[in-house]
Amino acid sequence: MFPRMKKCPYCGKEYPDETTNCVIDGELLSDGSPRLTTAEKQESEIALKKDEPYLTFPDYKWSALDAWKCVGTFFLFGFILFGFNRLVFSFSPSFLSSGLGYFTRSVLHYAVELLVAAYFARTEAFATFLKGFSLDCKPSDFVWFGVVIALIIRFLGHFLASHGFGPGVYNYELTSFRNTISVEKYFFLLPLLMLAPVCEEIVYRGFLYKAFRQSYPVAISMILIVAWTANTHWRYYFHSWIAALDLSALTIVQCYLREKSASLWDCILCHFAFNASLLFISAPLR
Repeated sequence: MFPRMKKCPYCGKEYPDETTNCVIDGELLSDGSPRLTTAEKQESEIALKKDEPYLTFPDYKWSALDAWKCVGTFFLFGFILFGFNRLVFSFSPSFLSSGLGYFTRSVLHYAVELLVAAYFARTEAFATFLKGFSLDCKPSDFVWFGVVIALIIRFLGHFLASHGFGPGVYNYELTSFRNTISVEKYFFLLPLLMLAPVCEEIVYRGFLYKAFRQSYPVAISMILIVAWTANTHWRYYFHSWIAALDLSALTIVQCYLREKSASLWDCILCHFAFNASLLFISAPLR
């Protein structure tokens, strides 16, 4: 007679019968009996709590619906920010093309995304924001796996482009940094090395992926995040199959880290290593 095993309903890892919670994601282990989906549980909980005040995280459980609403709002604010940038450019083209102007635009863009994600995550205090987006945990041992794989992906892409297997991609931040003489050139690097790794991971893996995972399997959730990455990095996907392959592979690795680690810092440092490696390579442009 085989010993009875419990399975985590979130990641699928099996444990002995006496174990109560998954050590990876903290989920209550299932004994194999029929269970409601997360979305069904959330609907039933809300139905039972109609007379209670507005639920916030962690009482409010995320679902794919929250992620879809968040994505839709990103598109809306994207059009608004595009119009705003065009308006400012018409009055001050030299400012927007400068390092400080580019940094300011990046800060505004990422600030809007963070606020929208925090709104749909219902993290209404800084402490719950840190906890909800898994920023309150130190990097795990998986971070080294993520960093190494990120560098392999980057240098493999560089090898393919430099040996003529496909076109490289023009990187505005890096090119502007190298072509600017004054100290202002460092403003072009800040979004690449600081804002993108932190803010994109908070939004992409910290909220969107986690919300999708509450309703969908791992594969579908990963595909949706790859699709969103393609949308936000469309210029790279459109101009180079190598860049598209690199970014898609990196996205899958980061989602894998999100599955295995309780800390979002693994994804952030992986993203940073991928972006920072650009400073040491220079793929040809075609």
